[in-house]
Amino acid sequence: MRAVRTHDLDRVAPAPEGDVTGNGFAADLVVRSANVLTVDARDAVAQAVAVRGGVIVAVGSNADVDRLVGAGTRVLDLPGKTVTPGFIDSHTHSVHAGEFRFGLAQLNLAAELVPSLGELLEQVRGRAARAAPGEWIGGRHFDPNGVRERRWPTRLELDAAAPANPVVLTIRGGHACVANTRALAAAGIGRDTPDPGGGVIERDPTTGDLTGLLRDVASIRSAPPPATLRELKDGLAAINDLYLRCGVTSVHDAGATPRPESYRAFREVVAEGRFKVRAYLMLPREFALANDLGLRPGAGDHRLRVGAVKMFMDGSIQCFTCAFEEPYLGRATRGLEGLRYSQEAANALVAEAHRLGWQVAIHAQGDHGITMAVNALEHALRAFPRPDARHRIEHALCVTRGDLERMKRLGIVPSFFVFHPWFWGDQHIHDFLGRARAERMVPARTAMDLGLAPCAHSDCPVCTPDDPVWPSNPLWGMACAVSRRTRSGDDIGRGERISPREALRMYTLNGAYAAFEERIKGSLEVGKLGDMVVLAADPLWTEPWRIKDIAVEATIIGGEVVFGGTGQGEETEA
Repeated sequence: MRAVRTHDLDRVAPAPEGDVTGNGFAADLVVRSANVLTVDARDAVAQAVAVRGGVIVAVGSNADVDRLVGAGTRVLDLPGKTVTPGFIDSHTHSVHAGEFRFGLAQLNLAAELVPSLGELLEQVRGRAARAAPGEWIGGRHFDPNGVRERRWPTRLELDAAAPANPVVLTIRGGHACVANTRALAAAGIGRDTPDPGGGVIERDPTTGDLTGLLRDVASIRSAPPPATLRELKDGLAAINDLYLRCGVTSVHDAGATPRPESYRAFREVVAEGRFKVRAYLMLPREFALANDLGLRPGAGDHRLRVGAVKMFMDGSIQCFTCAFEEPYLGRATRGLEGLRYSQEAANALVAEAHRLGWQVAIHAQGDHGITMAVNALEHALRAFPRPDARHRIEHALCVTRGDLERMKRLGIVPSFFVFHPWFWGDQHIHDFLGRARAERMVPARTAMDLGLAPCAHSDCPVCTPDDPVWPSNPLWGMACAVSRRTRSGDDIGRGERISPREALRMYTLNGAYAAFEERIKGSLEVGKLGDMVVLAADPLWTEPWRIKDIAVEATIIGGEVVFGGTGQGEETEA
């Protein structure tokens, strides 16, 4: 097999034929004897890849790359291993995930670890016994449908468990929390506080007293002390290490907060070399922040770039704040209280961001909320025509075929949280939607059949790479998208299954496309960045549910081995 071509995006001169190692054309890294899944337009399979100056300079056979081996070339000889493009997680919250290492997330309350409210309250009591009076106590990943009692703890129960401390316990996904009296008071929330737009302050229907439950926008955000710049940076460095362990070489970070410190932390930790994963940042809807920081669409480089404005249309299905056309299963509500904007307000906000040149990424999950989001994007594109704006719908949980057809026509990219069938599939069937509607969630098959290029994401820290029961690595995501298996062993929406090859493309080239980066990453082709993953097995020939068990043996960014570095046959030429 001959190399496709030898090139470098104007940074490396084309290598001449013959022995080139003495002429400054030697590669920095050569990967050879591997099963190389290029994910190019032909889905070609190669044997070897060479990288110089961070860029791929040859893809082909061992013979094609061996002539680029010089005195300083690192060689990874990988018989029996599979090499793919680096994985792209298209929707994460790296800053928030990092804060979990420091701030209000000391207690992991996942139902698999804390299966009852009695055990949860014992955890809070134990933390309070070690905390100073007035110190905030926090917990993460609570699931009211996962604990034995199938309900939230109350404000009064938390008061009894921690009478001297403000307490906030957050649902997995972050769209609701429960707080005790001290925490509510610190946030300025009282019996007569009105519900904010897009949120609900729960009250006892008989007495009107606060229950402590706050949904979506009502959630406590500003009352607890914020993480320091050092904590933000250390948290990002810790998350970087987790990403690398599961083969993630690029993230689209949807969690940059309105605090300028978040962007500063990203910038500094990248400059310090402690965040090696490439990051494409989405700024919050208050995009005046971008102007305050002097940022414009596309600002940055291949390591850290600002590209999108992120906004919310509706909420979370677990909190019943996704906006639907029909009521939730067994409930009167359609989740319309979770809508952040009227159609008119959404149209205005999206049009302004679009006019300023931003890619607009809209969190929308219920079919009603998604229709409103697509309406707003269509309005903006008509008001201010712009070729290839490539706007996005984030999560797109229950998007209809009709809206997918509109998205195709408008050039809108769906970014799917592909873990839904496994993590919440049984609850979608029995608690949220009923089987008929649940079968249609995360319609990746339909999207692909319509010619869309959906990408896939973990929504980290909804699930994180090191979570013992909710892992977020892309191989898990591929297994979920291919099998659509639930925790109980049920299948949910077999008609929306995709192939392993399509799942790999969602996590590579489609992810690059969603960030306007398909010309520099997402496939192993000459001229693209040398970002790769070394796998212990070929996901294309692995039983679908076993894809999640494939080991990541090495992660390579720009030709640098940043995780692992399988020792089999590895050598450096002397």
